[in-house]
Amino acid sequence: MKKPMLNTLLTITLAIVAVTPAFAQEQALPKPDVLTDETVYTTRKLSSYDTLVIRDFNTNEAEYSRVDSEERPKIDAMKPVLSKNITDNVKTQLKMKKLFSKILVNAKPRQNAVILEGSFTEFNAGSRALKFFVGYGAGKAYLKVKGRLIDARTGQELAVFTEREAGYRGAVSMESYLDLFPDQAKCIGENIAQFIEKLY
Repeated sequence: MKKPMLNTLLTITLAIVAVTPAFAQEQALPKPDVLTDETVYTTRKLSSYDTLVIRDFNTNEAEYSRVDSEERPKIDAMKPVLSKNITDNVKTQLKMKKLFSKILVNAKPRQNAVILEGSFTEFNAGSRALKFFVGYGAGKAYLKVKGRLIDARTGQELAVFTEREAGYRGAVSMESYLDLFPDQAKCIGENIAQFIEKLY
């Protein structure tokens, strides 16, 4: 009775040893820890793609926080600039670092491409009164976005993220959201570029 049992245990042990390295190779890449929240699914470095296609971030589904009826049209008028600031800064940062053979904006993706797309989820105009009377970052204006990286050929999600950007100026200055939002959108673009670089 002992011999068949020993053979069974040996078979199971060998199976575990054989499977473990294969499983280890399929682990997702580590999180870059750059953005507010990140989930990485891909096991393949982004350097295996020759093209990045950046799609302008959608601005139409965002929540308006601390925004009154006079402020909303002003934010609506800024939307194209905010979206462009993200796109331009992602592209500029990655080109400076010579990542990807091609970086295209709003283009039809080819086979070996990764797509960056996303949307604004919140425009928070902040509160000057809270900044003045409370301080410590209270009442700050900020932008919030969500996004993802997709394999163009398969449509598979490679990574998803959210980013909430107030920046130093948004936390401590008395500047209006009109001055802060464009700068915050640029910072978001730079942070997303850094996130992509760490997965490259």
